[in-house]
Amino acid sequence: MKRETVDESLAELWLPLLRRLTERFPDWGLWKNGDDALRGHGDFDSTAPPGDWDEITREFSRWAVSNKLGPVAVCRHVRGALFLAALDKNGSKLLELDVIARKYFRGWTVFQSQQLRPVMEMDENGYRRVRPGAEGVILLTQNGLKWGGRPDRDELERKRVVDFLQSDPEGVRATSKLFRPADKALIRAADSATRGEWSRASVMLVEARALLGAVGEPSIVLSRIQAKRVKKKCPLLVTIFSDGRHVRGAPDEWIKRVSEQGEIYVAG
Repeated sequence: MKRETVDESLAELWLPLLRRLTERFPDWGLWKNGDDALRGHGDFDSTAPPGDWDEITREFSRWAVSNKLGPVAVCRHVRGALFLAALDKNGSKLLELDVIARKYFRGWTVFQSQQLRPVMEMDENGYRRVRPGAEGVILLTQNGLKWGGRPDRDELERKRVVDFLQSDPEGVRATSKLFRPADKALIRAADSATRGEWSRASVMLVEARALLGAVGEPSIVLSRIQAKRVKKKCPLLVTIFSDGRHVRGAPDEWIKRVSEQGEIYVAG
């Protein structure tokens, strides 16, 4: 799979942090979006167990201070997720790293951070990330599907899902084990997508497996409903999800709103 050129200024800024997290935390790694984030498109999506979160937050804060960035805002309102954001030097946009303990699909826990270790590898730039086939499977299920086994063509193209799947069939097979007993159906769905086709029947089997798993995790469904509410109330999450990481109004006023809502605020 041919990788697009990264933004050199972003690489210079972010790579020391990504390498430091790789060095310090064996269960930390990027599970998607690393290449896009290094080209200036979106945030860094990583995973690590909650026991590492406090130290990851400290490393992020040290990184922000060393790069003369603005204050760091931290949100733990969403169950299983840690949002870390530093104001850029202009005080107008957020630089974001997310850390999740687990990922869901149709209300079912697909993976916890430690379960991704077998499909992690070292990137050529010195940080840990899932291998391409694993990222393809994750993007296929997280971004490329609509309910009822229908494809989301725009997201499949935007996220380059087929490129990831085609480049690493072994990684696809290894990651499909997370979806047992629907792993063979997932492989068929991925193979079909790489041929420019779509196996809706296979995808629906994968969905059915997730929905069956969700029955045994009712608290997860409730937490996802609560998360949607939180994203509309938390000033930090509103900035991330509704405002495209652009800070509305004066930075000082934004920092005040974030602090009043109970997020952890680390002075830079």
